[in-house]
Amino acid sequence: MLSHQRQTLFVRVALLLVVFALPVPRPAQASTYVVYIPLDSPVYDELDELDGLGYLDSYLPEIKPISRVEAARLTLEAERNLKEAEQHESLADAMLNALREELGEEIGWLRSNAEDLQPTMIHPIDRIEAQYIYSRGVREYWKTNNNTLNAAEGTPLMPNNDGLPTATGSNEIGRGSGWVGIGGFLTGYGEGAIAGPLTRDVPGYNRAQLISGEAVVSLGNNAISFGQEETAWGTGHYAPLSQSANAQPFPALRLQTIYPRYLPWILRYLGPGRREIFMGQLDHDRLGNLGVPLREQTGLPVVSRPWIVGHVLAFKPLPWLELGMTRVILFGGRNNDHYNFSGFLGRFTGLNTGRPNNGNTHSRGGLFMRFRIPWLRNTIVYQEMVGADNLTLEIPTVGRFMPFLSVSEQGGVYVPRLTEDGLTDLRFEYTITSPQYVTHGQSLFWTYKGQLMTDPLGPNASQVNLQVGRWINNRYKVDLGAFYTEQAPSFSTDYPTLLPPNYPYQATKERSVGVTLDMLRLPERVQRLADSLATFRGRVAVEYSDHTNYDPAQHSVRVMLMMSTSLSPTGLSWKW
Repeated sequence: MLSHQRQTLFVRVALLLVVFALPVPRPAQASTYVVYIPLDSPVYDELDELDGLGYLDSYLPEIKPISRVEAARLTLEAERNLKEAEQHESLADAMLNALREELGEEIGWLRSNAEDLQPTMIHPIDRIEAQYIYSRGVREYWKTNNNTLNAAEGTPLMPNNDGLPTATGSNEIGRGSGWVGIGGFLTGYGEGAIAGPLTRDVPGYNRAQLISGEAVVSLGNNAISFGQEETAWGTGHYAPLSQSANAQPFPALRLQTIYPRYLPWILRYLGPGRREIFMGQLDHDRLGNLGVPLREQTGLPVVSRPWIVGHVLAFKPLPWLELGMTRVILFGGRNNDHYNFSGFLGRFTGLNTGRPNNGNTHSRGGLFMRFRIPWLRNTIVYQEMVGADNLTLEIPTVGRFMPFLSVSEQGGVYVPRLTEDGLTDLRFEYTITSPQYVTHGQSLFWTYKGQLMTDPLGPNASQVNLQVGRWINNRYKVDLGAFYTEQAPSFSTDYPTLLPPNYPYQATKERSVGVTLDMLRLPERVQRLADSLATFRGRVAVEYSDHTNYDPAQHSVRVMLMMSTSLSPTGLSWKW
């Protein structure tokens, strides 16, 4: 049972989230079933393809996950646009057919205008997945002697995998999910996994774990959920710069708009927009593996179970332009909460982050944009900037509202129609992270369960990616990519090295180069398995790393092989 103080805090937070949501007008609909789509679902690949080809008007991919009913709405939107197009595209047809198979139930609700009139229903198995991962090579880690960052890589060359534990060699992973809808407005969803080698455990991890699981209440266009929440914010294709699914999902209370809507009055000119707000709590063991007492070095105690609050807005003011902003703050927790409710409110909103002696904070803020050039093969250009902590000392008047002390950047170019038939695409993306990208004293660094919650590149690093993809028979996608990475050991003027001084070597810059091959097969019905939809994914990646983990004597060849097959039963549900 929660303590009385914590119950009171959660009630206050819930009220604050509702207040934050009020400026968005609510549609006429009363409620619906909101089931969030896992971030590794092929639904996002299909929507991204339709968006790249120019058949989606109101898709805002910078905020994920989205709900099944929102994906169904986007499918109908693409259907209408394809019918009105001057020429018929077989690839777009294939994407729509796949989405109709995956989201047939929700599309049926919308076609019959019965979105808000659904009975109680149970989908005991929404998706089951079997995954094999072979991993070989030295794993990256970031350890400091001042507790400004303690994190380790999950699986080399396999980021954004919900922090599932793997070991060197063969790993077998089983995942399963299901959901239930009650009373037309309340949804319960859960996805669990059993991960790791069959013959041994991964040290420090449980073999069985809950990946995501939440209860969702829909009120008009707002969905309020509580549970283990997956989150991905930003424009990045390979890894989001702001929030990612690299680490395990953490427990949080979340409010999200289900469909894009217009703001009132003059703000209507911002176009259709979506927003998400969450508040969660991170882990208690913030020391990582190094375990150096911070109090002995700074006089401040180590923070345990800090709060994390995030807010993202995305708008589409013009058919070819998307804009958005993110704001996330870490604060409070044991040994870091010497403030009253007004101090909590200032930190929650980010308007008054207080002082370190009564409650330290770590702020992040970002801006992103994405614009399309229709006459240039529908080319999409995107850019994002994320800053860490405030400019209070540099700009005293307004600096405390501006978390741009140390800026990281990410941007890219995506050409969805590299060839005239629209079957070949090209993507270039770069990332440059600042020395303070995920670091902070008093253990307020950006990790959960020892893994980075942001871009797994880490601090003071840069990476460039180049990828060419081709669709085969409108059902199979093959992507061939190459990347180059640099990571520097120096991470700020205050903390000149990323490694403790007692290491047996002088830290040097790490460089690596690698190639990737990704494969996707769109969902296909399998009659022998009760017409279940079967999807296949595969990935092969090889990387050569020089001065791995900043050790001048260490060189490593890292290899990763992943094969995944998932099944989604289409007729397994009960309604009453």
